[in-house]
Amino acid sequence: MALRKKSVLFHQGAGGNVKVGLFCYSNSTNVGDFIQTLAVAQHLDQEYHLVDRDFMNQYDGEPMAVVMNGWFTDEPDNWPPSPSIIPVFLGFHISRESAAIIREHKEYFKRYAPIGCRDHMTAEYMRECSIDAYVSGCATMTFPRRAADLAADKVVLVDEPLRNFLRSERRDFVFISHELEPYMSQPLRFQAASELLDFYRENAGLIITRRIHCAMPCAAMGIPVVFSGMKDGRTRIVDILGLHCKQAKRYPRSRLADFPREVVEFEEKKRQINEDLHARLVALGVKVKVPAWQ
Repeated sequence: MALRKKSVLFHQGAGGNVKVGLFCYSNSTNVGDFIQTLAVAQHLDQEYHLVDRDFMNQYDGEPMAVVMNGWFTDEPDNWPPSPSIIPVFLGFHISRESAAIIREHKEYFKRYAPIGCRDHMTAEYMRECSIDAYVSGCATMTFPRRAADLAADKVVLVDEPLRNFLRSERRDFVFISHELEPYMSQPLRFQAASELLDFYRENAGLIITRRIHCAMPCAAMGIPVVFSGMKDGRTRIVDILGLHCKQAKRYPRSRLADFPREVVEFEEKKRQINEDLHARLVALGVKVKVPAWQ
């Protein structure tokens, strides 16, 4: 069934007691957004529906629990969501430019507190408005580890320019962009996100990326990752996991040997996020499961 702007069936599974929704993104061509939806979907053991992240105020169906794992900035005037949506605030992020949403709708957030925020910056915005908030991390940190003996050795650059590395080294690199073509349908965008995760899991021996929603899920899978993007309030979430951070440069060009190939261990943090998300969903009557590769 084709995805629509509001809410549509996307996944078939065992029925639960409460309708549950995850995000689709009519405004986004960023693979990372679709990975965030897949990250939450792996925890559900029941049918779920899709609702457009940026147009939740338009939802007019029966009451539906929606996990608010994502970035909420593109359409700030469409906040708050429809009264029919029961928000589950875990992995919530909002930019400094749209922080006025929190002040303007303070009572809404207080009603559903504590607010699980993706990063320290968002949690600080909440606390400045006297809203109970904590740093929950992001569901993309909960992908299961890949097999330890998997023969994966490709160096993958994700939105990190090839020109920043020595010519003699980059001929063997794989370059991937997380920017999708705007003509792609929603189902194709979800398919691209799923296939990219499979490619990383099965092939990557090292990932160098400026994208946090490549860095975090890949690190969760046990892939050596170096985050090469700028560190700011939005991206400092990588510090929660202790990811290696190093910016590549063109003059002089970076050498691959300067980028560590170490797997970062954060299974305890993953367990905490799993338990937090599951407890919130189960309290609403949603059926959950522990993520595992099919």
